This record gives sequence, structure tokens and C-alpha cells, in this order.
Amino acid sequence: MSYNGYALSNEADSESLKRPRFSFQPGASWMTLTGTIYIVPGFHEEWIRKHQDIVGPHKTVAEVIENLRWVSIVVYSNGYLEICINDQYDTEVREVLWQYLSHNAGRWKEVMIMPFHSQGFIQFNSDDVDDLGEFNKAMNREPGWGA
Repeated sequence: MSYNGYALSNEADSESLKRPRFSFQPGASWMTLTGTIYIVPGFHEEWIRKHQDIVGPHKTVAEVIENLRWVSIVVYSNGYLEICINDQYDTEVREVLWQYLSHNAGRWKEVMIMPFHSQGFIQFNSDDVDDLGEFNKAMNREPGWGA
């Protein structure tokens, strides 16, 4: 079996971390461009070191987000999400992020999205983005440093 062209040498461990597309998981996780979720039981960079069979030659969070265009997600117990993406204007990343947020409507309250290609972050509440048009408006805002 392979993933993104890389052979999975530790298939059993890799598969045990995989969750259904767009599943809402407490704590840290990765989301691929297909919506597959990988649980991160500790820190993202530690997970990367242990799962080179999945991420290939990439060694850091920045490399995985930039080169694989994966989404880093941290779900807190109060419905707050912290998300890192490569670029707020990347259409594939936006699509998978919208699918994730809309699929989990009612499970999250507020999100802070940190695009790597911008300074600052984009923040909005779930009530503000109940459709794709509102989501796109929020994602098109200039990232800032908060209120």
C-alpha cells in the first residue's frame, strides 16, 4: 500500500491513526486534501517524525502544510478550532476546509485560521459562516491580529 506515492512501511500503525473523511476529533489532527483525518496523539512534529511512511521526506509542520497542502487542525473542548493552512486563496484547501467546517456544523463555535502566506489570522464564529458564500467572504478578508 502507498500514500501520496510513498510506500507505507508501518501500515498497521498508519491505518490505526486514520479516521473517516471530515471526522471531528478532539485534540490535534491532520486533514489531507481528500478530507482524510489522521489523529495526532501528541505534537504535530513528533507525529511527522514517527510517520515518514505517510508524509514522505517532509520533516516539519511547515513542510507538510506547504508541500502536501495538508490542514493542521486543533480542536479544543469548548468548540474552538485552530487551523493552519498553506494559503487562504488555495482553492483546493478552501474546498476541503469548507467541507470540514460544514460537515461539522454545530460541533464548533469559533475558528482561528492561520494562513502561512499571510501575516496574522482569520477568525470567525460558526454563526457567521452558515453557507459557502459567507465562508468565502470570511476567507477573503485580510488576515489580522485580532480585535
